[in-house]
Amino acid sequence: MAKKNLLVVPECEQMLQNYREEIASEFGIHRSVQEMDAVSRNMTKKVISETNEKKSSEDCE
Repeated sequence: MAKKNLLVVPECEQMLQNYREEIASEFGIHRSVQEMDAVSRNMTKKVISETNEKKSSEDCE
């Protein structure tokens, strides 16, 4: 059975998560959840906008 490392001071979890994100971003291998959500929202808005433009141009023909 694998032993999981636990933090002795639970309040350090946020600091540790920030540290992980900082290191990963320096290597370009990680984006925070908030950044990923923002990218997803922007992509969705773009696709919807393009679809609506395509439909409106087809309706005019």
